[in-house]
Amino acid sequence: MTQLPTSFHVVIAGGGISGLALALFLNKAGISCSIYEAYGYKATIGAGFNIAPNGMNVLDALGLAEKVTAAGAVSEAICMRNGKGKVIASLPNGSVEKYGQPGVSLSRAALYDILLQELKEQGLTVHYHKRLCDIRQTEDNVTAVFTDGTRATGDVLIGADGVHSATRQLLFPEAPAPAFTCMKNYGGFAPLSALPEMTAQEINSLNFTFGNDGFIGYCAAGNGMAMWWSNLPSDVPFTKEELDSTTVEEVKSLMQDRYKNYHAPIPALIAHTEKVLKVNVSDIASLSSWHKGRVLLIGDAAHAVSPSAGQGASMALEDAMYLGMLLRDAGVGSYAAAFRKFETDRKPRVEKIVAEGRKRSRSKSILRPWQAKIRDWMMAIFIPLFAPKNFDWLYRYKLDWQMKY
Repeated sequence: MTQLPTSFHVVIAGGGISGLALALFLNKAGISCSIYEAYGYKATIGAGFNIAPNGMNVLDALGLAEKVTAAGAVSEAICMRNGKGKVIASLPNGSVEKYGQPGVSLSRAALYDILLQELKEQGLTVHYHKRLCDIRQTEDNVTAVFTDGTRATGDVLIGADGVHSATRQLLFPEAPAPAFTCMKNYGGFAPLSALPEMTAQEINSLNFTFGNDGFIGYCAAGNGMAMWWSNLPSDVPFTKEELDSTTVEEVKSLMQDRYKNYHAPIPALIAHTEKVLKVNVSDIASLSSWHKGRVLLIGDAAHAVSPSAGQGASMALEDAMYLGMLLRDAGVGSYAAAFRKFETDRKPRVEKIVAEGRKRSRSKSILRPWQAKIRDWMMAIFIPLFAPKNFDWLYRYKLDWQMKY
């Protein structure tokens, strides 16, 4: 197959996980690209997450799996408890022997820094403070227009600008906006040295506690830190003012009051928290299309998934690798065929995961004691029966860079 011409250039709107990973895969394929990010670089931006084995396999294809593992904490198991600490269910979080890579928990900032350092070493840079305000397509190219008056022109434009994507709004103004899932998320980081109550088993696990006063999860996060996250039901999202006014003292006070009677190490985790965040949990159930003309959406811009699915970062990484492979193998002028194949092949998988995330969010509702007992009983029965099969479907997905797709 005739390869794309050497002059072919990809403009990437968004300097998050999917955008940075896509740039690395395009560079690996010998395709020119440039990255534009609406915000400035923030070394401590974001919370944390677990990158599942399928996502770690993508990082391995970039030669970065070892760096990510070293920066984070391997999560070998998933343990679910009630508020008193009684184990409801426990199961492996994948298998290195079976899937090739472990699940790794770390801060979002740590992963960003690894991707950014790799970009720098390969001679690629991110252009910051470039907020997209217009997209202009012709028969020959596409131009991204930014609010500072600058422009970037390429053969195609990839919108990798997250759940509140400006690319999506400009491309599909009638498309549904990201939907608030009726869950607010709080999170924080605390030093492991201040948490002697956190056992070795907990340090090596993703720990999910379903108590009468709400859900809270915690795990090690690498670099001597632990992280926690709380998903609480709400009929209304945080306002912009509430998000902008977030302080460590406010979040700690609220969380300490809510979780003061939960099992160790949860009260200590909150008491020793040094960094916090608040966020509205939103997702996108489905878009009728992810592409139009020379523009394609990937990652959360196309299919934002609730963090309850545990696959947001891994889906972004999978998108980046697969699109990189399709553009690498595309013939001259056949980017449109690559866009169609990308959407056709990726949509069933990611939409199933979005639906699963919504379903898991419902299990985090605040229940009356008798309802919680029924939930715990059902989880103890059904999780061991069905979760391993579902995890296998998620984790066994593996792309081969050497193959043509």
